[in-house]
Amino acid sequence: MIFYFSGTGNSKHIADKIANSTGERIVSICERAIEKNETYEVGEDERIGFIFPVYWYSMPTIVEKFINQLNLWGYEKQYVYAVTTYGIAAGNVMDRLTQILKQKQVKLSGVFGVKMVDNYVVGYDIVDINKQRIILNNAELEIDKIISMIKRRANAQYIKKGVIAFVTPVTRYAYRKTDHTKKFFATQQCNGCKECERGCPCNAIHMRNGKPVWEGECTFCLKCIHNCRQSAVQYGKFTAKRSRYQYKEPSQ
Repeated sequence: MIFYFSGTGNSKHIADKIANSTGERIVSICERAIEKNETYEVGEDERIGFIFPVYWYSMPTIVEKFINQLNLWGYEKQYVYAVTTYGIAAGNVMDRLTQILKQKQVKLSGVFGVKMVDNYVVGYDIVDINKQRIILNNAELEIDKIISMIKRRANAQYIKKGVIAFVTPVTRYAYRKTDHTKKFFATQQCNGCKECERGCPCNAIHMRNGKPVWEGECTFCLKCIHNCRQSAVQYGKFTAKRSRYQYKEPSQ
């Protein structure tokens, strides 16, 4: 069973690729899944995977919320692994996941990371198409290596933490304390299509007078920015001049 969260499709691609190779089920992490609070039955030989992007060297808050209340029925020390996607490095993001799972008496055995296209347009622009192609082609090779290790149920760490991974507690604190909804807005280009509202995994977007407003718990995945076909969704002063990104299969 694979539990995954994805804003722009990077982590979803990895979840789909692993599932296609192992034949295991995938479950999308979102607020609706949290509200349903299901108990997930785990087969005797089934692997359990968690796949998510790194935000500020942290797990997305929605992922942490989901795992904190996760109920697994039939867990008897099956192989558990996690894969994170990142633009530069992963920091010590897996330390927090290990801690949460340990509280549930679940052992994390495989720790993996994949460099994908960084799409944090709040801070900087996205690299050009040619560089995106190189990054994604290299990622495919890394994903294949990781799948091989997952199939072997390898007890391994295959992840780039980065030279400043030690700042993870600070960045995690800042990420969790920031009100991420405050600077989102829609420009006059918004046509009221409601796609951002429907697509928000946190249910943090609501339409008022035909325009979206942001309120509540936002995990800051930026899906609403990248998925808006009119490029009407912005955050602060600088995103209007920056590119948008959604995962696409890389061409050779």
